[in-house]
Amino acid sequence: MSGLNDINEQVKRANREVYNAKTVEGYNQNESIFNEKRRLDCETKLSECAALAGNDMYLDVGAGTGNLLRIALPIFKRCHAIDIGDELLARVKPSFPEVHLVAADGEFLPFASNSFNVVSCYAMLHHLFRHDKLFEECLRVLRKGGVLYTDHDPNYFLNRFYRIIYKLRFAGKCGFGSEVEDLAEYYNAKAPGINPSKLKRQLLEAGFKTVEISYRITDKPNQSHAMSVATAILKATSAIVPLKSFFTHFSIKAIK
Repeated sequence: MSGLNDINEQVKRANREVYNAKTVEGYNQNESIFNEKRRLDCETKLSECAALAGNDMYLDVGAGTGNLLRIALPIFKRCHAIDIGDELLARVKPSFPEVHLVAADGEFLPFASNSFNVVSCYAMLHHLFRHDKLFEECLRVLRKGGVLYTDHDPNYFLNRFYRIIYKLRFAGKCGFGSEVEDLAEYYNAKAPGINPSKLKRQLLEAGFKTVEISYRITDKPNQSHAMSVATAILKATSAIVPLKSFFTHFSIKAIK
């Protein structure tokens, strides 16, 4: 167990280092996150969560440069957010004067129990080695009937096959540029995505009452020709045979 904890801490330190070095402008160029189709989908999902659990108190865990916060502000009365990248968060803070931003670790949320209607983790789970403690903390701070919404994490059921190509492409090299960046992108670089079925078991074991998983294919608008062809094939195939192995990403809605 100590070895797993060591890896967990190494991954968290890598994320703090990598994201503190990022500029807001640079990070916002990530088209797989920042595009209109993604924005509309996130707006729909957050609105659905608010309709289920109430729109009084919202918490975004792993806020980054505020992608979900921008969408959440018109939906929720009060918005809070944390990120492990304290320096990045300080650069983001002037853009969100109405939001309570806190530099913190998702495994130790600095909020009272039963505080929030909705908690989100967007493009965040694949940056963690372990998820059990995060899920326990999200459950703790959610009110009864509250919703945890996660999204934009790589789907193991497809990535187990793509992993073969990835290993050939980056043999002897770091796929994200350096060992620290590979650690920060743990389930993209070090493992073949995240198994959402395993996450569902962990969420239920943590105490969530219901857990729903949804699968989708990347919305990245400007891909290479080869990736565009691959995406088109996946979309056509999944429309006929909607197996979870044909989808690049997944989202989760878990209700306390």
